[in-house]
Amino acid sequence: MNKSSREKEAVLSVFAELVRPLMRVAFEYGISASEIAGVVRRTYIHSLEARLSDQKRATTDARLAVVAGLAKSDVTALREALRAGAPHSLRASVSLDQVTNLLTVWHTHTGFSGAYGLAMELDLVPTSDSPRRSFRELVDAACPGADVEALLDELVASGSVEIIDSITVRCLSRTYLPQEADVKRIEWMGRVLANVAASFVHNLLRPAQEPAYLERAVVSDEPISEAGRDKFLAIANERGQELLTELDTFLTRLAASEQSETGKKYGLGVYFFEDRSIDRPTRVSPKTYGEKPSRAVSPVEEIDVLAGLGHKK
Repeated sequence: MNKSSREKEAVLSVFAELVRPLMRVAFEYGISASEIAGVVRRTYIHSLEARLSDQKRATTDARLAVVAGLAKSDVTALREALRAGAPHSLRASVSLDQVTNLLTVWHTHTGFSGAYGLAMELDLVPTSDSPRRSFRELVDAACPGADVEALLDELVASGSVEIIDSITVRCLSRTYLPQEADVKRIEWMGRVLANVAASFVHNLLRPAQEPAYLERAVVSDEPISEAGRDKFLAIANERGQELLTELDTFLTRLAASEQSETGKKYGLGVYFFEDRSIDRPTRVSPKTYGEKPSRAVSPVEEIDVLAGLGHKK
């Protein structure tokens, strides 16, 4: 189906808006732009392969490369990584033994430690004119064949080492204390964001016979204080929980009569958010969430959220 350049630009803007708030997470976890680009390419190829298969069309590397606009060698590598179940970062996993062995060698080997077992500072990147050993040399000595970058990332994340001026690796502790990341919370965030995006895509591309999914949002007409935010948050928590409890009871009863082995799971989410559309220039009003839909879908309904907080117009 042919789409106008204006529509394509609008879709690319959607990708930008989706990724923008996630940049804070990327910075916090040391994720590079190249790693994000790699995840996007890998996901694109995986989805494209599934789409062509559904259409009973060939899924050769050459065909995928043409459609995706990538080099055939890149597509081959991406598909191999998918088949192997490689992590998104395409880095090898780091074991506890590897980390502890590295720290032990760093503090006991004469080539990497000084008097009293003090770990020497190492070059981040090997250089021919530096008198110091490099971190890569330490990895080769302590854990031959291990992923150098993955080990360094793990040590930095655990607080065992620090990188100074992007050129020196300094050991801070011989003890390895891994930081317990909130993996479950992160996984839940991915699931929720995927569900929200899929719902909007459904309404945008749905066949005429498919029902439109609910889209509703409430946003304050004017910026409000933190005290006003807290009042709104309190009532949103209270009434949102009441609604979800009621719907959960309904779904439990519904499943008893409408359960289907070939069916799908459906749900409704309630989320408090800060409207950031006023933080940057935009071609549309902050109160507008899109142009008039081409299909008969339920428009976004906006309600004055301050009506119940004693706000007077």
